[in-house]
This record gives sequence, C-alpha cells and structure tokens, in this order.
Amino acid sequence: MTNNLKLEFKNNLPDLSKGLDEALSWLTPFNLTPDASYVTILAIEELATNVINLGYTDNQEHLIHVEIIVEKDQLLIQYRDDGAFFNPLEVQEPDTNLPAEDRPTEGLGILLLRKISDDMTYIREAGINFVTVSKSTSS
Repeated sequence: MTNNLKLEFKNNLPDLSKGLDEALSWLTPFNLTPDASYVTILAIEELATNVINLGYTDNQEHLIHVEIIVEKDQLLIQYRDDGAFFNPLEVQEPDTNLPAEDRPTEGLGILLLRKISDDMTYIREAGINFVTVSKSTSS
C-alpha cells in the first residue's frame, strides 16, 4: 500500500463529494486516530468548499489538487487551487462577547481546522493557493 494519495477534482460540490469519499476509503486501512482522519476530511472539505463557493469569479472549470501523505507519525494534507487569494491563517476568530445569534458563521470550519491540526501553512505563488495541514498520527 502506497503512503500517499493524489486527488484531483473539479470545482463543484458533486466532484468534491467524490473526492472526500475516495480519501475516506483510502485512509481506512491506515487505522489512523479519529482526530487524524477528521482533520483530513475537514481540511479538504473546508478549503475546497470555500474556493468553490467564493474563490472563482468565472464560470469556468478549475481543478483542485490534494495530496494526502501518511508518514510514520504524521499525516500531511497538501492542498492547492487557482482561486482568488485566500489565506486561511488570516480568518479572524468571532467576537465571543457578541450574542450567539449576532456572531458570523463564515469561517468557523477553517477556525476549527486551525485549532485541531498540529500545524497549518499557507503560501500563494504564481496565482496558486498552497495550504499544508499536518496532524500527528500517534494517539
């Protein structure tokens, strides 16, 4: 069994769903901790959903690329898209002093991802967003 999976899917929700299914199926034999598996799915879903819904200003087909790498003690999710600039590390936490009904709901998935991953990096190069998320595979 190879230790990496490369996914490529179009910028639409049905293709994203197929990509998530493929990732889950591929991860199963690794017997990862529930946290590691959850981070993987959350990373792909949140990053791709954001770019699908907000990152493209045209109606053209774009490809989203994800590589999942399982190493001895670490899981890496390497994500890239050609959507608009979006640095997930700059998403602001909601003002918890506001009543719940007044707090914005946008960006909460990205904030959760930042909190439960071990590390998250972002760079933009030549019009491409690159995000790497890592999570320990140790219990």
